[in-house]
Amino acid sequence: MSCWRIARCVVPLVLAAVAGCGDGGTEVRTVPVSVRVSYPGSYAQSAAAGARIVLSSTERSSADTLVADAQGTARFGRVIPGSYTISASRSLTADEAFTLTGQRTAVALAAALPARTIQQGGDTAVALTLQGSRLGDLVIKEIYFTGSRTPTGDTYFSDQFIELYNNATDTLYLDSLYIADVFGNSGQINPTSLPTPFNTDANAVYASSIWQIAGTGRQRPLAPGRSIIIAQDGINHRTDPLGNPNSPVDLSSADFESFNQRDDNRDVDAPNVPNLTRVWFTGGFDWLWTVFGPGLIVFRAPSTGFVLDTVRVPGSPTLQPRVRIPNVWVIDAFEGLQNGGSGSYKRLTAALDAGFVFATGTYTSESFRRRTAATIGGRRVLQDRNNSGEDFERLSRPTPRTFDEVPRSNLLPWRAAARRP
Repeated sequence: MSCWRIARCVVPLVLAAVAGCGDGGTEVRTVPVSVRVSYPGSYAQSAAAGARIVLSSTERSSADTLVADAQGTARFGRVIPGSYTISASRSLTADEAFTLTGQRTAVALAAALPARTIQQGGDTAVALTLQGSRLGDLVIKEIYFTGSRTPTGDTYFSDQFIELYNNATDTLYLDSLYIADVFGNSGQINPTSLPTPFNTDANAVYASSIWQIAGTGRQRPLAPGRSIIIAQDGINHRTDPLGNPNSPVDLSSADFESFNQRDDNRDVDAPNVPNLTRVWFTGGFDWLWTVFGPGLIVFRAPSTGFVLDTVRVPGSPTLQPRVRIPNVWVIDAFEGLQNGGSGSYKRLTAALDAGFVFATGTYTSESFRRRTAATIGGRRVLQDRNNSGEDFERLSRPTPRTFDEVPRSNLLPWRAAARRP
């Protein structure tokens, strides 16, 4: 162990204390932390050489990153005792994956541990086993879930949206694609809030509501580098009489909306935006995602008419059943939680999403957008490490259809044709 002297000054990084701040400081003993990263058991070798390992403090909003050596190990030499999350990721090219798995498909692997306390008293050793899915597919480009405030200070959530982006090199078809929100609390929102009781199932997620893009197979093409917007309500939220002048978005040109048809007509159908098909619904009059941070998945089933595998929520016999979705069906996933200390409330396994994001509060108009990994021939390739905490950045305002500098015109040929008269 090493000693560092800290006086009245800020510790800017996880692994470096500040010395020389004057007399009267206290000594803090740092400890070494060793992290060993392994490939899944079915891979040809165990040690995940080249894995990117991130040690993040939950107390100081700081982090440090190392790359695993040939034995899959990295050693953080001087760690200040405290609470940390540890994650790892490794992207394999098609050739690298073929050597390890016998399948020539690029993959993104990830693993993570929830917050744990690192204490004085010796070397801390941590082992992570990577899990993941293939690269080059449909990804979630942006999610706006926080909602906004009205001029009178009331809350407004009808302007939520999700944007899906073709991150592959070929045209994808969105026919029969499913979008769902995952059951479970986002954190300890009230004293009785508990983590999802389904968190012991490492092979599936449990959906509260499921919607589908209708199509017969090749009616909904999406070219590489293009995206679609799915709105809760497909209106101009800034100018519509039912909207909010303070809303940050105009969703009147959304590609789809989640119109929830009811006998009481509580949800208004935007006439110019096509509707998703409602498959399973457990919400109220709108498809509202929790403003504290939702879990969302995009998936495909083996057949368009798959039988819903409904499951009762343990300990909650009055709740509607949830739908079990195998992890192998999931194309992309996103996890938002209440705050940085809510890691134990994760609803998604590390195989789908090793991390999470969180906003500064509710009804803040903040949005989360996937980072750009590279630009190839004018086409953005978005970062996809299967870790929302690393892949997404928090924005003060949403940027539907754009990356700030990208023009907003992104309507698809079939989008215009799909408008209802």
